[in-house]
Amino acid sequence: MAAGLLILPTLTACTSAYQDFYDSVEYALESYKAEDVVLSAEAIEEFPYSGLYIRRGDNRQALIVLGFIDREAGRRQHSWISADNITIVTENGRIIKTIGQTEAISSSELGNHDILAISNRDKDPLHCIILERQQCPTTYSREIDYLDRNRARSTYAESTFNVSAEQQTITLPRGERNVYHVTETGTFSPSGKTFQNEFWLEADGHVVRSIQHLTPGEKPIMLEQVKWVGRDE
Repeated sequence: MAAGLLILPTLTACTSAYQDFYDSVEYALESYKAEDVVLSAEAIEEFPYSGLYIRRGDNRQALIVLGFIDREAGRRQHSWISADNITIVTENGRIIKTIGQTEAISSSELGNHDILAISNRDKDPLHCIILERQQCPTTYSREIDYLDRNRARSTYAESTFNVSAEQQTITLPRGERNVYHVTETGTFSPSGKTFQNEFWLEADGHVVRSIQHLTPGEKPIMLEQVKWVGRDE
């Protein structure tokens, strides 16, 4: 079996099926938890589900798989599942919630902070920065609630956006993509720590790669599209 290759059943409301899924994922990746997960071209072609690579700072690279999609106020929230029971929720490519990072099993890989909620998500320029560039705001202010080693905390972030004038070509695990490079530069308050997030978006606004700082002082998380069923078939 190729490193990191796992089979994801459609998640249902059945608790036993949900637990069976997690058990099968942990078993499938048990041999690869100490090394980077890199799927071969053949394994990616055979892989029947949407998946992303994830890496925090210079830690090992892991694979997360799309478990389900929620719709809220016309927006889609994608929940991605890891082998060690971490859930990463994204909206327009931005990480808006995490579950399980505060557990000891994952703290060395993805940090000790879990994102609980982000305010003003409807004002996030990532919703419109490519498709409606002239009308889209270029600033974003929001409050971020999170757990720091199981202690509730809150921080405020203000940022500005800049979009490359022309497309550039990047190489993803499944081939080349023409993208716009979006840079988000901001500051966390009251800590005063600055950050720079980067997003690479296709012409329809779909994010294929990102580097995101979630909370003050934490190493950034990189997400990269491995395969997105229905888009790149």
